[in-house]
Amino acid sequence: MSSKRVHYDSALKRKVIVYAEEHGNRAAGRVFDINEANIRRWRNDRSSIFSCKATTKCFTGPKKGRYPQVDEAVLRFVNETRAKGLPVTRQAMQLKAGEIARTLGIDETKFKATKGWCDRFMRRAGLSLRRQAPFCPQLPADVTQKAAVESCLKRCCISSTFDDAKGAVVWESADVEGCESSDSEALDSEYEVIVIT
Repeated sequence: MSSKRVHYDSALKRKVIVYAEEHGNRAAGRVFDINEANIRRWRNDRSSIFSCKATTKCFTGPKKGRYPQVDEAVLRFVNETRAKGLPVTRQAMQLKAGEIARTLGIDETKFKATKGWCDRFMRRAGLSLRRQAPFCPQLPADVTQKAAVESCLKRCCISSTFDDAKGAVVWESADVEGCESSDSEALDSEYEVIVIT
């Protein structure tokens, strides 16, 4: 028996299983120089070993989930939620997966939407969790103009009042000490009105 770990293909495993069923696990281990524990495990996995290709060496797990309907529905949920600009958390994916599994009639003992399931689902679907960028929409033009006017008023040392009834900004000249002369010369009347549309 070799001490180094070896991967055996399914063709050899099938031969060993058939021989072990006729002569016993220990005899098969001696003949094929394979550990008896491996033979026992292979006999327990007999159906999967005989149903796979002869060149398969190990079962690393499915490349797709056991319940593709759940995966597709959760992926659709994630895409729709992200399209609305809302964040998607693991907990939301797990709750949605559990809800979908119940509607499909999948037994709770067969499918559990655990954190591990969520990690594997995200890997299969190519999803990742990231910190959401702060939501900062483009401001409307009138708000931008209003902010620019207020900034100009402060820079010119002019007090302003907002006339809500007319939708305009009304301001009067104020003490212009400390302001540059070019800013105060731009005002040629005591009151000016700027209409914000």
